[in-house]
Amino acid sequence: MEFAAMVPFMMLALALVWQVLLIGLTSMYASHGAAEAARQAAVTPDDMERIDEEARKRVSAPWDAPDVLTTTVVDRDGVRYAQVTVAMPVFFPGTNGPWDITGEAQVVTEVTPRGGLDQTPPGEPPPVDDPPVEEDDA
Repeated sequence: MEFAAMVPFMMLALALVWQVLLIGLTSMYASHGAAEAARQAAVTPDDMERIDEEARKRVSAPWDAPDVLTTTVVDRDGVRYAQVTVAMPVFFPGTNGPWDITGEAQVVTEVTPRGGLDQTPPGEPPPVDDPPVEEDDA
């Protein structure tokens, strides 16, 4: 009788542990996908298709499905970031819940994007604009 009364509580605890495991996996995939997207965005900043492809390559199914994973590159305060957002599964991978988990990684620019941010590579001093030279009429 006591065991029968405890079964629902044990099942609830097991379901909560499983959901926490899914949250951890989803977070790991979002972070890893963002790191790979940032690495690719550093090399090919204008090829969003290639950036998305690299992010998806490192994420296991069903987390890599087009309706589950989205990749974006954002500019915030003069710094570019790769963001990967993964829909949080509820109890079963492949079922999308109302929550999303976003991983983010900074893009260390190796190639200046066309029409984008003009940033100096890390460790190098910023370019100095030469002041206008005044000519003497003497």
